[in-house]
Amino acid sequence: MSSLARQPLQIVEIDVDQCTLTYGSSPCTASGAAGTECFNSFKTCQDPDNFDRGTLTLRFSKNQKTGIKSEIIWPALQSVSTNPTRIALGRVDDKLGSLGKRARVTVNLKDFAWSDQVTDPYVSTRTYNPASQGTYFAKLRARNPYYYGRALRVRNGYVGDVIADMRTRHYIITEWIGPDSSGNIKITAQDPLKLADDEFAQCPAPSVGKTLDGFSDSYTGTLTFATAGDGTAYGTEGRIAIGSEILSFDGGTADTINITARGLDGTEAASHNAGDTVQLCYRVEASTIYTVAEDLLTTFAGVDASFIPSADWETEIKTWLSSVRLTRTVAKPTAVRKLLGELADFGVVFWWDEISQEVKLKTNRPPGYNETFAQLTDASQILEKSAIREDLDDQRLSRVLVWHGYISASDSVSDGENYKRLFVTVDADAESADEYDQIRELVIFLPWLGSVGDDAVASSIGNRMLARYRDTPQRLTFNVDAKDRTSVDPADLVEVSSHTIQDVFGAVAPTEMQVTSVEETAPGHMLKVIAESYQFKGRYGFITENSRADYDDAGTTEFQKRVGTYIVDESTLLFPDGTGPYQIF
Repeated sequence: MSSLARQPLQIVEIDVDQCTLTYGSSPCTASGAAGTECFNSFKTCQDPDNFDRGTLTLRFSKNQKTGIKSEIIWPALQSVSTNPTRIALGRVDDKLGSLGKRARVTVNLKDFAWSDQVTDPYVSTRTYNPASQGTYFAKLRARNPYYYGRALRVRNGYVGDVIADMRTRHYIITEWIGPDSSGNIKITAQDPLKLADDEFAQCPAPSVGKTLDGFSDSYTGTLTFATAGDGTAYGTEGRIAIGSEILSFDGGTADTINITARGLDGTEAASHNAGDTVQLCYRVEASTIYTVAEDLLTTFAGVDASFIPSADWETEIKTWLSSVRLTRTVAKPTAVRKLLGELADFGVVFWWDEISQEVKLKTNRPPGYNETFAQLTDASQILEKSAIREDLDDQRLSRVLVWHGYISASDSVSDGENYKRLFVTVDADAESADEYDQIRELVIFLPWLGSVGDDAVASSIGNRMLARYRDTPQRLTFNVDAKDRTSVDPADLVEVSSHTIQDVFGAVAPTEMQVTSVEETAPGHMLKVIAESYQFKGRYGFITENSRADYDDAGTTEFQKRVGTYIVDESTLLFPDGTGPYQIF
């Protein structure tokens, strides 16, 4: 490979909306003199009823040879800076919260004069000279003000690479600043989970319907809306909240609903007045984590359904949280981010994978039977003098309190006073004077277990969190060469052998860790990796069929031993090969 081909190349792609129709050609009904055509953007459209949204991809690089002759790439890129995804488990890290840190990229560009070729389909009819009137980005921004949520991609490779083969990170645009008086433009883009943030998405959506008449605390029957047609948003059955009371209804029409029950979900029936808001509730019964999470993201946050790998989510949850069933009424508009954070408290991690363009999901659990730890060592992958070790004592736990079984769906679900049940897991040894001599407590609220709660689920969640964070977690930050990128994606399991982590004899102690963040600090050359302790010690098994052969039978394979569960000798607590018992997770 030539030296030219090894030069790093970075390309930023921005997708803008562009109508697929031709001005004045059916079905477009716009008409006007030559030079007055639209720019095939919705802002300039003269026939918006027939606007047919397509996509125009614009590409930018630094002022360098790209080796790509088949595409127009404007040399306007100044710099690209990233803040990578940081995954988090539950609320053990107050700085990250329950959903971790969103990936963000900032792109700096420089404006320039341009002839409007490519960006104006009708440039040949204009009565002015586009090359001397206005600038590229100023005109682009004026013609396409609806940039929020549109795609931005950062492609990294080497000079001469085919664009489609370059490693690509996917984002959505959230902010556009400029051009300023010096022609500087700054575009900020984030991962699609940004759509779930407080100011953008709520579940349930705020309702606008209001009561036409007041009614007593015992009334059932027809409720008429003050404004005709408002009933179309409520459907034919469900639950509503009026004030602090939750009611059920059926038989919805454009103007009315039929109240069927009062004072549900731990609330009290009350009288209501004309003009009171009728809020449609969000209700789930005996649902799974993956179906509820997908519904919150796609229905209420507007995340594209193609970003959700539903089959992968289902497999992960059915394998590790199969007993969890969610029942809950959400009575008031609540930030989707908050609701997802409450699901994360079951021990679930959500994050955006910028490369695969998917929202990933993983549970707090030991390695699966088919999972292996990638080996990272000082001698091979970890770049010299780059490893830094930290103790995360603020994340260590000695007890976990799990509140469940809420009293009223209308009251706070983050206050223990609104719950009937509490499960407490304590490691007395960890709190003893011989060990940490300190109480470190995590409080978890599980409103998705409904008004009844579930002791088995609450105890499982508490025990799993304590198992992972009972001992002081360790964080290791280090650099690796770009060639090792496939071993260090977020949530990957790695076994790190570094001189920064030693045993009591001073020897390097191989340590199982989970990657929490990856940043490409030198595109095409170097990655900064952050990994944290993955402290699941023991031999975990899965329940298998009764007809399976014994552990020491000649036909029993090593694979079966990994995925099965066998019973040890009751006196020695060992198998014939000297290994110890399985643990049921």
